[in-house]
Amino acid sequence: MYRKLAILLFSLSLVLVSSSCGKNPLGPVGNQGENVLAAVRDLAKAYERRDLDTFMEKVSTAYPDREAFRTSVEKVFSNYQTIHFKLHYTKMLVMIQDKGNIKATFTWEGEWKSSGGKIVKDGARVTLVLDPGGYKLLAIEGKNPYLPSDKPIPARE
Repeated sequence: MYRKLAILLFSLSLVLVSSSCGKNPLGPVGNQGENVLAAVRDLAKAYERRDLDTFMEKVSTAYPDREAFRTSVEKVFSNYQTIHFKLHYTKMLVMIQDKGNIKATFTWEGEWKSSGGKIVKDGARVTLVLDPGGYKLLAIEGKNPYLPSDKPIPARE
């Protein structure tokens, strides 16, 4: 008796769960949101792999002082042999406006390890400004997640 009831409840819950899945494809804004997530993930993956060329391909040529940024990231890659970079996607806010740039705000944590045993841990909340056409990095508002700091982060900047 209990076995039949358990099977019936399981079957009913399975039918309810499968029927609640979305059947409509994403609209234009949904596709933009997916592209923003992909761009942020690609930046993080290239950074963790310490792949400077791939990382800089994801940075727009309109990024302010792009060459100095490239030099700084290259210095980080030469100083640290291991980089762990974690993004908190569940707390991410993506703002897509009718006209203008896209802003993705999220919290990140990073750990950089040198071959000499030095470990730097850092993290903050940041907003990445992305180009709506190519989803490339245009600017960083807040603490730059790609340049670690040994100094404690002030409560307000």
